[in-house]
Amino acid sequence: MTFWTGIGLLIGLAIGALILVVSKKANKNAKFDERQIAARGNAYKAGFITFVICELVIFFVELFTEEPLVLYKPGDLQMIVTLFSLLVFVEYSIFADAYYYATQKFSLSWCIIMLFLGGTYVLQFILAKEKETKVLILSAGIMIIIAMISLIIKQTLNKKEAMKLEEEDSE
Repeated sequence: MTFWTGIGLLIGLAIGALILVVSKKANKNAKFDERQIAARGNAYKAGFITFVICELVIFFVELFTEEPLVLYKPGDLQMIVTLFSLLVFVEYSIFADAYYYATQKFSLSWCIIMLFLGGTYVLQFILAKEKETKVLILSAGIMIIIAMISLIIKQTLNKKEAMKLEEEDSE
């Protein structure tokens, strides 16, 4: 790990901790109903099962080829599997309506900020010289972009469904 990668990691962790502290203080009244809690449990299961299946596939490929499966450096493939499993969890949570609690409102501005962050990762991928860093940067960027696009799609579907229900009620 280079010095600047370490500095970037520390800054990212500090920002993540700050967001966590602020969101904990702001969301003291966050209430999820039983259906959302059950859906979130299923999302955890889906993410875990995805992780286990991917790791088993890697294990059996390594077993039969008798060579370690390494992209550019050890650990890259496991990070991609972890990101993919996290993406499965997030996607399941979004489309099972377990992502937002009842009083929370959808914020398109946060989605746009996160899309820019994902785009920044893709730009870093394009500009990176070292192959070792390109794989993980692109994986993180794609995961963020897919999650935010899914969130926007789900909110659009929810709005269309709400408008359809309003039309049926008014008739």
